[in-house]
Amino acid sequence: MKLHLPLTATVILHRLSTFLPAICLGFLSVAGFGDSLAQESTVRPAPTRFQNFITRRGDKLYDGGKEFRFMGANMPGLVLPYDWTLYLPERLHLPTPWEQEDGFKTLDQMNLRVVRTWNLPIRDPKEDAKPWHYVLGPGQFNDEAFKTVDSLFALANKYGVRVILDLTAEAGDYLGGIGTYAAHRGKKRAEFYTDPQVKEDYKATVRHVLTRTNTITGVAYRDDKAILAWQFGNEMHKAPTEWIAEMAAYIKSLDPNHLVSETRHEPGLPMVVDPNIDLYTRHLYGSYRKLSSDWVDACRKEMAPVRGQRPFYVGEFGPYVDDKTFTHDNVVEKLHTFLDGVCAEPGINGAMIWSMYFHHNDGGFYWHQIMTCPAVWSFHWPGFPSADAQREIGIMTAMREAAFKIQGLTVPPVPAPDAPELLPINDVPLISWRGSAGATGYDIERASKAGGPWKTIAKNVCDANVAYRPLFSDMTGRAGQTWFYRVIARNASGASKPSNVIGPVKVKRVCFVDELQDFSRVHAKSDGLTLNNEYNALYAEYLFRAKGGANDWLSYQVPAPMQSVKVVAFFGKEIADLTLQVSPDGKKFATLQPKRSERRLPAPPGGAAGGQRRTMVEYECAVPAGNRQLKILWNGPTELDRVELYQ
Repeated sequence: MKLHLPLTATVILHRLSTFLPAICLGFLSVAGFGDSLAQESTVRPAPTRFQNFITRRGDKLYDGGKEFRFMGANMPGLVLPYDWTLYLPERLHLPTPWEQEDGFKTLDQMNLRVVRTWNLPIRDPKEDAKPWHYVLGPGQFNDEAFKTVDSLFALANKYGVRVILDLTAEAGDYLGGIGTYAAHRGKKRAEFYTDPQVKEDYKATVRHVLTRTNTITGVAYRDDKAILAWQFGNEMHKAPTEWIAEMAAYIKSLDPNHLVSETRHEPGLPMVVDPNIDLYTRHLYGSYRKLSSDWVDACRKEMAPVRGQRPFYVGEFGPYVDDKTFTHDNVVEKLHTFLDGVCAEPGINGAMIWSMYFHHNDGGFYWHQIMTCPAVWSFHWPGFPSADAQREIGIMTAMREAAFKIQGLTVPPVPAPDAPELLPINDVPLISWRGSAGATGYDIERASKAGGPWKTIAKNVCDANVAYRPLFSDMTGRAGQTWFYRVIARNASGASKPSNVIGPVKVKRVCFVDELQDFSRVHAKSDGLTLNNEYNALYAEYLFRAKGGANDWLSYQVPAPMQSVKVVAFFGKEIADLTLQVSPDGKKFATLQPKRSERRLPAPPGGAAGGQRRTMVEYECAVPAGNRQLKILWNGPTELDRVELYQ
């Protein structure tokens, strides 16, 4: 079941671009899929900002003759489909070049000079090829998917951000990794590291990547200075030293220009100096039992075997509110302490936060739940009040300050945002826009003519309050009116230029919307209702819900009679359907008989929410004339997700 929300032309084309290649599998070849609408590039060849490859001497990194130290971020979505754990079809598509560029604008504004990607997915031998499968089988590759990496490297050169690219995955191989390589040869997962044929299959992928020529810049990957290092794969902690040595030597034989990074990441694993391995790493999380609470001191102990011989960096760290290592009250202070320690410890060349996402092509942001913690998801720049549960504003500010500090630079003001891009609006003025990196809010303006005069109808609207749905509803319009709209982005440094103008929009209906971030739009409610935005992976990544049980209720009142209603709710093991009632005056209520659509969501594959499942139910129906109040009654454990009242 999909939510029957108004779709813009842009959304429709974008979703068609996701599924058309899969429909046209008859044209599939070893070279890849046909042209994909989703990959229509906005990137143009531009001179690189890099003069040198990054090199190593002893345990230091160098950019030419200057020592290179960095703060960075993991942005898995730059090469992967967003939803690599829930496997929701509407989310499984590669990022567009516009989305990637928004990510690089974010990195640039924060001075995060290194970004790490995740694995290149390989098709399981039992499944059909998907547009996001980079590797279709042993020695078989999807050229159209690799254009996403072409765009990544072109943008990295444009914005001056170095890239660590992972080639496969052991941990987190939800879309295909070492077990999938083994499965293509009828082998067990552990045989990835020992079977001669499977090792050759992995080498074929390495060879294909390192010798590829970028279709945007014309530069071979092995000659691209934007690449900091190749990494064998994500968190390959079971990789034997012999396998690591063999693959490092093979990568160096194909590409002597770039560094090779170790992949065994857990504290206590071996750090064996190898002539072909340039970088050693650890990942730091509060859930790691072998890790002390003093992360900088832990790093000193871990890197002792390679000190003076090889550079060390923190490939991932997660300052997650877990009420153990980090709490809501101490997380920002503890992060400052860690980042200051990294800057002060010359043996740590850099540190990279897990993880960050960027704006969505269809409005708002991408969202990704961190499954090991209740109310933590990927960070968004510059941080927003809607993510106060994880202290996002403080964490993002701390990362930016440290990114300048580690390079000995003064922290400049965040630049005023670029103009946003307003997306098409239909006859119900539900409004979305492509956001601007660094913007904290948006002013929405309306006029009766394309040239103005313009009137502000909403100030400082946040595009991080709503996930995968329209960002704002113009409730001040009336049926029969015609309007033009535009949007202006804002932050502390000033306002952007206005967006493009959309119109004329002839209003047929308006829509009252409540996403239940709080109860401010509710007319009245029972005392038992609470707000919940924990474990959003269970709820298709939607953000906020009103949680209650039998006999709970809430009501809405709108200024004009309702024409129809839509309500979305989530249920656990048992479904106790909501009761919807309407009234003209709040005294006498009539019960509606809505149509219902039901969708059983997949369970997250791991973490604290692993194994749990939710069912999403949408209720929709027309409302008899003259009714201005809606009452929603709980008949059992239910979480109300979204309410739409059309007038």
